[in-house]
Amino acid sequence: MTNRIFAIANCRVSTDEQRLTNSLSRQEISVNAAADKLGAEIIHTWSGSVSSKAGTNVKRKDLLAMLDTCKRNKRIKYAIFDEYDRYMRSVNEGPYFEVLFHELGVKVWYASESDTFNGDDALAKFMRSMSAFKAEGSNEERQHKSIYGQSAALKEGRYPFHPKPGYMKGVVAGLPEVHPIRGVALKEVLTLVANHSISAPEGVIELNKSDYTNDRAEIKMDKFRKIATDPFYAGITNINKQVSVRNENAAHEPLITLEQHHELLRIFDARKPNQSGPRKNGNPKYPCNEITFHDTCLNAKNGGKLVGFDHSNGKNTGKIYEKYRCRSCGMYITRDELHQKVSLQFERHSISRVSSENFLEALNHVWKLKEAEIKQNILRTQQRLSLLQNDITSRALAAIDPSNINIKSEILATIETSREKIKVLEVELDDMTEKVDTDHERFIRFAFGFIENMGSRFLELSPTNRERCKKLTFPGGFYITTDKTVYTPEISPLITFQTKKKDTEVSEKSHLVRVQGL
Repeated sequence: MTNRIFAIANCRVSTDEQRLTNSLSRQEISVNAAADKLGAEIIHTWSGSVSSKAGTNVKRKDLLAMLDTCKRNKRIKYAIFDEYDRYMRSVNEGPYFEVLFHELGVKVWYASESDTFNGDDALAKFMRSMSAFKAEGSNEERQHKSIYGQSAALKEGRYPFHPKPGYMKGVVAGLPEVHPIRGVALKEVLTLVANHSISAPEGVIELNKSDYTNDRAEIKMDKFRKIATDPFYAGITNINKQVSVRNENAAHEPLITLEQHHELLRIFDARKPNQSGPRKNGNPKYPCNEITFHDTCLNAKNGGKLVGFDHSNGKNTGKIYEKYRCRSCGMYITRDELHQKVSLQFERHSISRVSSENFLEALNHVWKLKEAEIKQNILRTQQRLSLLQNDITSRALAAIDPSNINIKSEILATIETSREKIKVLEVELDDMTEKVDTDHERFIRFAFGFIENMGSRFLELSPTNRERCKKLTFPGGFYITTDKTVYTPEISPLITFQTKKKDTEVSEKSHLVRVQGL
């Protein structure tokens, strides 16, 4: 049983209406039958997501999650879909993802298709290409019909999308009706804010105290701002996405007047947002976010990711506990303990001497490319200086020409502008020349320091450089067990220095080396 191979599966629908049919259950039966035929055990199934349009699939969450699961579990050999159009409706992106799976040693398999269709020869590739062409064509036709229908509805005053907050589906398609509870409460608060009876923050408080939040989470200022400034509530539909239509005479019942809408716009325009949103570069206090996983929760919701946060004991003592928590099961580990155990992985798996030499050689090659680029920039700057000097000379001669007496002042002004440009370029040239002389020494010093102190510096790197370092050393990230033992499932050849053998296809394409015994 330990040698049994694993598979993952994906069942998708084209429209929300298909969720109500037996499409998903039929697909699940099909992919499970294919797994039995292949002798594989399906360990996880992505089910229910709606197909994406061409051009957006490279960011599809389900496929990215499938790839991530395959990276972390090398026993997965198949990614099973029912049919090609359940997998992809794009001529270009389908083969792209097949290649990504193939690089991980995973074969994309279509359960309802023949073995010939699932083959690797030219005929099989042609058959899959034709299926992708048909699927994309069908998708485009459906999109065109949908866009035309939505545009026509909006121009007629209807709103063919999900009802806005405070509204509900009406009897007539595309005509949402005011919700008898939430709509009434929202109308009252918006009117009070627009009339300056209460402030915007007080409006949020009043709305959360009203029946608007019955069986719903309380809203915050950012959500209230979007609602209060939406022209929909003043009887205007304004869509500027795939469909671009503005209709100021929409057929639905407005909650506020147009004058009140304009006043709300002025109120919120004067009140600038004070929330910066999620950190773009992550939380520097908790660098193990997104790279550490609880190994027993890999197939659970959120994938067992650990996230760090400041946590109090619930009392007004002011004491803060810095901990990481599994987003799936809630297991805790202190920040210092996890950081120490992650750093210990670098001490236990130091870079080999040969790998260190190869790494430094590669860095030196990178430096030579950078040095050549700097020298090329120096040459270009020198050429620009020469052109400017020649231009000044020719303009100076033109300035003393009696025939140019009427434009002499303009000529002298352009000469002065060129001289200012020369000063700037000369400073840039000096800086670039100095960089060539000093950067190489600093670059080599950095390279040696990076290798010698990689473990201690890893958690201090920027998120981008930390991710690069992880890929160079421990591509699979770090796993933690329930008893808080930290280990890594994969070690890079940079550390193990295991040469590639050319006797098997698998070893030629292997980028990672598993830890012995795992």
